[in-house]
Amino acid sequence: MKSAKIISAILSLSLLLASVSGCSESKNSAEETTVGADKTASDIEVIAPVEEEETETQFVPDELPDLDFQGETCRIFCWESWDPGEFFVEEDNGEIIVSAVYNRNLKVEDRLNVALVWDEYPRSDAAYGSVMKTAVQKQNTSGDGTYDIIANYGMRVASCAIDGLLMNLHDAEHIDLSKTWYYASATDAGTLHKGYTYFTAGDLSYNALARMSGVFFNQGLITDFQLEDPYDLVLEGTWTIDKMHEMIMGTYKDLDGDGSRNANDQYGVMVASDQIQTLYYGTGSHFIVHDEEENPVIADDVYSERTLTILEKYLSLFSEDAAYKNPQTDVPAIFDEGRSVFYIYPLGHVSEGGLRESEITYGFIPQPKVSEEEQDYHASVTNAVTLFAIPLVIQSTERASAVFECLASEGYRQVTPVVFEQAYKAKYNYDDSARQTTIFDMIRNNAIFDLGKIFSNDLFGGFSNGVIGDFIWNNNSNYSSKLKGFERVWKKGMEKMAKNLDFGD
Repeated sequence: MKSAKIISAILSLSLLLASVSGCSESKNSAEETTVGADKTASDIEVIAPVEEEETETQFVPDELPDLDFQGETCRIFCWESWDPGEFFVEEDNGEIIVSAVYNRNLKVEDRLNVALVWDEYPRSDAAYGSVMKTAVQKQNTSGDGTYDIIANYGMRVASCAIDGLLMNLHDAEHIDLSKTWYYASATDAGTLHKGYTYFTAGDLSYNALARMSGVFFNQGLITDFQLEDPYDLVLEGTWTIDKMHEMIMGTYKDLDGDGSRNANDQYGVMVASDQIQTLYYGTGSHFIVHDEEENPVIADDVYSERTLTILEKYLSLFSEDAAYKNPQTDVPAIFDEGRSVFYIYPLGHVSEGGLRESEITYGFIPQPKVSEEEQDYHASVTNAVTLFAIPLVIQSTERASAVFECLASEGYRQVTPVVFEQAYKAKYNYDDSARQTTIFDMIRNNAIFDLGKIFSNDLFGGFSNGVIGDFIWNNNSNYSSKLKGFERVWKKGMEKMAKNLDFGD
């Protein structure tokens, strides 16, 4: 366990960088008065000049009142996520994201007069083990209220929700889930009944951006093979599964000459086993949606002909020699070293060692649509996304909810602009035009947090997280027969939720 107590300081307003995409700037100015031609100077009433109102910031302010928690400690359980410095950093070393996170935390401490303490647990314990859940169970039973907030691997947080260990965020007085700093899709995924939401994600951390899955492409190989420009395809709406299939044809090369396909060769597209499950959600499909009363129900997508089409198209694509699936492990070096046209992986790879040090010119686009007729592109967040929640029993709901809201609000102003505008749009952007910027906006605006995926292990026997990916990975097209047993699993999962949670109806 590692703890960091960050001392409050005043944050310079100069850290407010260029506008976040999608937010508009509005200005209020004094009205201009026109003097008619038939008036003389003596006829004109002298009016004192109207002071121009201050230009409004492009960032939406929060509605937190002035609060002073007298230096009290706010302790947050967090996990060692795949995105270093997601929650806190020990010191500001001048790196763009490090500075943004560091100063965000200082700002929160200063505004609320609290001391933030981040208890970070190793990934193996917090994400895949039971340390976090056990800690929440213990404090709910003992009433000691050790942790004000938990920020952990999504499926573990979902497990706490199902077992009735989390507070309904609508009961947390200072949290406004309608604000722009919360992803609506994440809030939907945490809603188990009308008026009952147990977790969310958004600008509380940059992980929600980093874990959006898309497609990296190698510009050099695009040019070498005389392929169509991926940016143009996306903006024209013609980037589809069929188009990707067409583009990878003939791109495989047995570089080591051993007559077998392996990690030393060149490919058209590559994907890891733990990423292939994003392909279903990346088409905008869902497993679970909400009815009019915001109760979770199985989506029509699950049984649709469209889903069978998605499965058929990807089965065909990944049957090609140019499509690389390594059953043991992901091999990002294949792409980073310039040996794959496409790489299906989350956006956060831009800040990882291999690609960050790579000399290739690359771009990032959404996963393909099913057909050109469909309107939008989407981005599935991966299993490694962080979800935020508040334990059911805490020392102070006022303090926990205020810190929760302030972290999100200040993250929206301090961290997301830096990560999204500079780190992901400028520092790593090799495209001279604004096309990459437009495409990033498109991806972020259509990120999908699916309730069925997040609750897959606890409610649905893993079915909704892995079934599509498993079929593609194993070249199995017998999807329809697999669905026959799903209704039973679905019913059992819903019964478990109803038994464990009291919605007060």
